[in-house]
Amino acid sequence: MKPSNIHAVLDLAYKARGMGRAINPIFTGEAGLGKSEITQAWVKKQMLRNPNFGFLDLRIAYMEAPDLIGLPENEMASDGVRITTHYQPSFWPRDEKSEGLILLEEPNRGTTGTMNCLMQLLTDFKVHQYTLPKGWMIAACINPDSSEYDVNTMDAALKDRFVEFEVEFDHIAFIDYMDYEQYHESVQMFVSSGVWTYKGTKEIGKDGKYISPRTWSKVNAAELAGVSQSRALHRLCVQSILGKDIGNEYHKFCYDSAPVTANDLLKDAPAALKRLVLQSDPSTYQGDMIAATVESIEKHYGGLKKDCSKDQIDEDTMATVAKIIPADHAVNLIK
Repeated sequence: MKPSNIHAVLDLAYKARGMGRAINPIFTGEAGLGKSEITQAWVKKQMLRNPNFGFLDLRIAYMEAPDLIGLPENEMASDGVRITTHYQPSFWPRDEKSEGLILLEEPNRGTTGTMNCLMQLLTDFKVHQYTLPKGWMIAACINPDSSEYDVNTMDAALKDRFVEFEVEFDHIAFIDYMDYEQYHESVQMFVSSGVWTYKGTKEIGKDGKYISPRTWSKVNAAELAGVSQSRALHRLCVQSILGKDIGNEYHKFCYDSAPVTANDLLKDAPAALKRLVLQSDPSTYQGDMIAATVESIEKHYGGLKKDCSKDQIDEDTMATVAKIIPADHAVNLIK
C-alpha cells in the first residue's frame, strides 16, 4: 500500500480499540520510506483533538525481556508466604482515562525472549498484573524479513497477533511531501525530473547505493546548510550520500543543467539570466526547465520591490525574465 494510507489504517485501529476490539497494525517496508515518521504525524494529528494524547516509542531492537515485563522482586503475601512479583517499568501509562499509541519499533530485531514478551501485550493488552488503559492502542514498524536486513524471524504465533500492511514507495506522495516540508528546490526538481527512480534493496547491484526518501532528507539538510557554496564540497557530499552514480547526476544537474530558480536570481541575477537565455534559445530550447523556472518564481513572487522581503522576487525581475523566456511561458508567468 502507499505510505499515505497509514493514517487511514491507524484511524481504523483507533476506532476498533474504542469498541474493545484489537487491530494491531504492523507496517512492513524498506528502510527510509517514512513508516515511523508518518505514524508519528498521525499522533500529532490526534494531539490537535486531544492535547493529552500519549505516544510511547518502544525500540524493541535494544530491549531485553526485563525491560518490558519488569525486574523480579519478592514480597510477603498476606498468608506469610514470600512470593515473586515484578517491578513495573516506568514507561507504562498509569492514568486509566488516558489514551495514546504504543509504537513497537523493529520488533523483529529483538531477541526471541523479548519478542515472546510481546505476546500477551498484543492479545490481552496486559503484562503480568499490569493492564494497558483502554484508550491505548498498539502499532509496529519493521523492515522485511529478507537477506538485505539483519532481522530475526517472527514466528506465526507472534505475527498472527498483528495485521500486516506492506508499505511501498509512492513517487507522487514523496514529491507532495517535499513540497509540504519546503525541501530545497534543487532536491525537489531533481526528484521530479525522473532522472532518479526508486529501487528496492533487492534491485540494487553489488556496488549500488540504496536511496530512499530518508536519503534525500540528508541531501536536503546539506543543501539548506549551504553545501552548494563550494562546488567541490557539494560533489563530495552528494556522492557520499547518494553514491557515485546518482551523486554525480545530481551534482551535474545542480551546476550544469538545472533550471534557473528564484534563489538563483536572488543570489546572482546576471549569471542566472545568462543561463536562462541559453535555455530559451530555439536551438537549445528546454521547455521543462523554463516551466520549472516559472513555477519557482510564482512561489517566491512578492510584487513591487518595496513590498518584497529578501527571499522574494520583485516585479522588475519577473518582467525581465518574461522578456527572455518563450512567449507561451511568459504569458503563464505574467498571469
